[in-house]
Amino acid sequence: MGGIGRYGLLIIHALIWVILMGAAYAKAGPYKFASCWQIIPIYFPPLGMVMMAIGAFGAFVLLLSVVIKPIRSKGYFRAARHAVIFTLGWNGCSLAAYMAVGQVSCL
Repeated sequence: MGGIGRYGLLIIHALIWVILMGAAYAKAGPYKFASCWQIIPIYFPPLGMVMMAIGAFGAFVLLLSVVIKPIRSKGYFRAARHAVIFTLGWNGCSLAAYMAVGQVSCL
């Protein structure tokens, strides 16, 4: 991956989610997208199931890599790391908005 380095892409991915969490915290409020975007999977159930599958896949592969070391050299291990960052970031944005203004009515 050129000049990015071994963990550069992971760091960039994590920083994007940290920035999104900061934006969710700063712009949170009743009927604001920053506070209510976590309800999107409720309106589109297949999206919710896909997000749960992504998180479960990432967690499963990372836990399995503790026991089976050769998994760490596979491409799906790299995908699993990004899946965990995605899942934590998505949930972290909701938590950041909640921390800013508390419970809001999105409906």
